[in-house]
Amino acid sequence: MRNFFAWLLKAYAVVAAFALALFVLIVVVLFWNGLLSRSRVDAAWQGLRGRSKAADRIVETRPADGIAEREQILEKRAQELQKVEELTTTRLALIRAEQETLERKRQEALAATVEAKKVQEENAQIKSDAELAANVPILSRMEAPGIVSVLKAGDDARFVRYLRALRPGKAAEVLEALRTDPQFEDEFRRVPQEAPAGTKSRYERLSEEMKKS
Repeated sequence: MRNFFAWLLKAYAVVAAFALALFVLIVVVLFWNGLLSRSRVDAAWQGLRGRSKAADRIVETRPADGIAEREQILEKRAQELQKVEELTTTRLALIRAEQETLERKRQEALAATVEAKKVQEENAQIKSDAELAANVPILSRMEAPGIVSVLKAGDDARFVRYLRALRPGKAAEVLEALRTDPQFEDEFRRVPQEAPAGTKSRYERLSEEMKKS
């Protein structure tokens, strides 16, 4: 049995020596033909070492690098969203300020319109009062039909205003003329046929207005 193992070891040694000799022979032939040089061997060896280290580095650092990259992307998106939110807030603030300015200008314009209308009405009233004060003495010296001829061109409110400004006796004469004088039949006592049912004559409207306080 010992002899067998001894023989087996010798055979293994012979095979190993033959393989080594064959490898050395191949290397020598490659060097001899220029296909293999020391620089190429070193480069290949360094390449194998570098690739192995790079692979190890990728295996070791890839998960961490991926997480860091995702965190950077998320942070960048968060910053972009924050910028958009700030821009939107600024625009909304500008819009509100413009709305407030427009509303303030609208209120000012409305107040100015109301004030202008008030001044216009006051001026009209002053003018009307001045006209009334100037015309009443003249009308007071006229006969009732003449007064009606002067006042009939205006509206009912103006007519009644002048009647109230006259002496009560003169105003009564004017109303009587409106009620009985034939020349005022069509304009003051007759209701137009095309008028709606229940329409009052102008004389009736003037009489009712005079009865009001």
